[in-house]
Amino acid sequence: MAVGLKICGVVDPADAVLCHDHGVTALGLNFWPGSRRCVTAEQGGAIASALAGLATAPRLVGVFVDETPANVASIAARVGLDAIQPHGDADPAPYAALGIPWIWVVRTRIDPADLVVPDPAPDWVLVDAPTPHYGGQGVRADWGWARDVVRALAPLPVWLAGGIRADNAAQAIAAVHPAGLDIASGAERTGPGAPRKDPAAVAALASICGAHEIGYNGTQ
Repeated sequence: MAVGLKICGVVDPADAVLCHDHGVTALGLNFWPGSRRCVTAEQGGAIASALAGLATAPRLVGVFVDETPANVASIAARVGLDAIQPHGDADPAPYAALGIPWIWVVRTRIDPADLVVPDPAPDWVLVDAPTPHYGGQGVRADWGWARDVVRALAPLPVWLAGGIRADNAAQAIAAVHPAGLDIASGAERTGPGAPRKDPAAVAALASICGAHEIGYNGTQ
C-alpha cells in the first residue's frame, strides 16, 4: 500500500478538487479560530459539497483545538466530516467517545515505550513537532523519535507532520517509515492572501507518496 497523503489547511473548494484529482488521501479543514487557515462550518460545507459525488474523494478531517466535544460533534454533522483531529491540552477521551473516527496527535517528546493508546483507539496517530501553536508552523519533527513511535505503536498507522515539503518528503519517508504524510505549509503558494494550495507542490507530493510503500505499519 502506498504512503498516504493528507493536505491540511484547505480553505477553498477548488483546492479540494485539485487534491482529489491528484489522489490525495485526506484533507484537513481547520476549525480553530487561532489559525490563518480557519474555516467556518459553512465554508467547510462548501468544500464537502465540491467533493460530493466524486469517485474516491479524500476523507474530510476536521481539526479542532480544545473545542467542546458537543461543538465538535455538531460541526462534524453539519459539514459531513469523515474524521476529527483534536489538538490542544484537553483529554482526548471525550472526543474518542463521540463515535466519530478520530486521529490522536502526539506532539510531546514522551518516551515511545510509555505511549498508551486511548480507548477507543484512533484511526491513526499523527506525530507532529512540539511547537507553541498547533500545526502549520513548518517546523520539522524529530524524525528519529518519530521512527521510534512508528515502531512502538505498529501496526497502528502513524502519520508524520512538521516541515515536510516536496524536497524532503522522500527523505522523511525513508527515515521514519510512516503510514502517511500530513502537510500544510509545504503544499501552499507563497505570497499574500488566503493560504491557497500550490498545484505543483500537491502534484509532486502525491507522486512521491504514491511511489513509496508503507514501512513498519502492518508490514514488519
